Amino acid sequence: MILHETTTLDPEVQLSDYEIEHGKPMPSTVHAFVSKNLLVNLEINYRQRYTILPELALERSEDSPPSVPDIAIYPKFKIDVHQDTVRRTDTPVGIIEILSPTQSLDDLIEKAETFLLAGVQSVWIVVPGLEAVFVYHKPNRYDFFRGEDVLRDERLGIELTLTSVFHEVA
Repeated sequence: MILHETTTLDPEVQLSDYEIEHGKPMPSTVHAFVSKNLLVNLEINYRQRYTILPELALERSEDSPPSVPDIAIYPKFKIDVHQDTVRRTDTPVGIIEILSPTQSLDDLIEKAETFLLAGVQSVWIVVPGLEAVFVYHKPNRYDFFRGEDVLRDERLGIELTLTSVFHEVA
């Protein structure tokens, strides 16, 4: 899988070591909270069907750094802890990107289109400040879920209540 990623950055903005190494903005507290909630919900409800992996490096091309989505969703496969890989070359069926405070929504939309053109079936762009999720199956085509909606990704057969993503569960 070859992915091309571009990021629009102000030339005067100093990037942290994390941002340089990972090729993406530093996550915030809200970003981490939403990511944790997504991972827990997906693992509890879809572990029989999918292998859900956070912060996984996906091979783009030999001369560019890997793309590291917040969450990659693969058809279920067995992990062998004795055979590790640093970068995966196979295409996930789903990608989830969570908007960080220093990130542009336009950058994530461009990234979603790149993933879709590379063969990813479904890309979610999660916008914590709006308590909303855009679910893309084709470039420039998305379903929009917000508030108390139930996110339904028909391509992956996944349903999640957004309140379980954006709020503490008692």
